[in-house]
Amino acid sequence: MKRYGIKTLSSSFAIALIGFVLTPESVEGQQSGAEDVKTAIRTAWNAYIDAFSAGRTDLVASAVYAAPSYQLGSTGATLRLTVGDVEAAFEAIHTSLDEERYDRSETDAATICVINGGTALLSAHYTRYRTDDTVLTTGASSYLFAKFSDDWRIVAIIANPSGKLIVCD
Repeated sequence: MKRYGIKTLSSSFAIALIGFVLTPESVEGQQSGAEDVKTAIRTAWNAYIDAFSAGRTDLVASAVYAAPSYQLGSTGATLRLTVGDVEAAFEAIHTSLDEERYDRSETDAATICVINGGTALLSAHYTRYRTDDTVLTTGASSYLFAKFSDDWRIVAIIANPSGKLIVCD
C-alpha cells in the first residue's frame, strides 16, 4: 500500500481543483457572465445618454446615478450625497448647455471593463451637438457602475481631459 504525504495529497487536490475550475464550461460561464454585465452596462449607458440629451435631470438623478455619487476631476472629488444633489448638479450643467443651444450627446467610442459581477467601468468619447447639428464639444469621461439589486447605476464619473479611454486586458 502506497502512502501519500499531506503535501502530495494537497498538491494533487489543488491540481484537480484547478482542472475542475478551468474547464471549458467554467471559462465559458465566466465569459458569458462578463458579456451579460457588458450588455447591462450598455443598456444603462444608453438610458443615461437618452435622459441627459432630453434634459431629464430628474431621471438622471433618480434612475441613472446612485446617491451618494462622486464626480472625480483634476481638482479633486465632489460628493453628491442625495438625489437632490445629483439633480442640482445636472441642472447646472444643462443651464450652461442650453445657453449654447445644446441638442444632444452621442457616444463616439466606449470600452467596458468588467471588474466583477457587480462592478464595471465604462470609458467613453462623446460629442455634444447644438440644435443646428454643429459640434458643441467633444470629450472623454469614465463612469464607475455598480449593481444595486437588479439595477445598474453610476456611482462615480471620472473626468478624462486627456481624451484617453481606459481599456481592459
